[in-house]
Amino acid sequence: MPSPNARRNSGVAVAGNGRLELPASSSSSSSSPFSPARSRVLDSVSRRRASSITCAASAPPPALALPARPSQSLPAVALRSLLAVDVWLSRRMALCAGKEAPLGGMRPLVKLVEFTGHAAPWLSITLYLFICSETAEEQEVMINLFLALLLDHALVRIVKRAVNYHHSEWFATLLPHPHSFPSGHTTRVAMCARFLQSRLLSDCPMRFVVLSWTVLLALTQVLLGQHNVSGVVLALAVGSCHYSVVETCWLSVERLQDVLITALGKHVTQRG
Repeated sequence: MPSPNARRNSGVAVAGNGRLELPASSSSSSSSPFSPARSRVLDSVSRRRASSITCAASAPPPALALPARPSQSLPAVALRSLLAVDVWLSRRMALCAGKEAPLGGMRPLVKLVEFTGHAAPWLSITLYLFICSETAEEQEVMINLFLALLLDHALVRIVKRAVNYHHSEWFATLLPHPHSFPSGHTTRVAMCARFLQSRLLSDCPMRFVVLSWTVLLALTQVLLGQHNVSGVVLALAVGSCHYSVVETCWLSVERLQDVLITALGKHVTQRG
């Protein structure tokens, strides 16, 4: 039977309960050949995880995918450039837009010039001249001018309501107030200027005075900041077109009498 020294030398120890136990030195010595390799593997794994976390933290956020905008055509770009120039020029020319404007002291005078293109004085004076007319030719001219003023006022109102209803980016860029297009003063003055030059004026000096008055009144709309340059130019064109309509539908005295007699006859027939 082996002695206790022999058991101790063999590396086996007997516990008090009779079980065999291996000493700690033997287990550590048995696992010592594999511990350096295992530690190197763990170190490499931890370094890889740390580097991946650092890269993820330092990487910039992904760019948002924006919807691709359709490229604008050359005419659209040119039109927007012209509108920008128009807005800049109109703001620079609004010298009487308020009391604090550079020419704010001249605002009452500019407003007085603007009043000469108002609808109320033109309708009142035309109706008075029609009543005071002595010949049929004068009555014919005055009644057509009165109807032309009413037509211009009605068409301007319709266009203003349409522009106000269909408010878009273009009108907001063109005009300070979208519902103010076109300028009623400018269209009325342009129509009356063509009317006077065609029907009443034959002298060149008076034609020049009327033309100068038209340009000056159109300029007051820009000086007061009520309309842009493009809006005033378009209003001049609209007023000229209004007179073309009046000239096409010109009412003579005989035709006007026929229209009145027909209307009165229908009215009497309906009442009877």
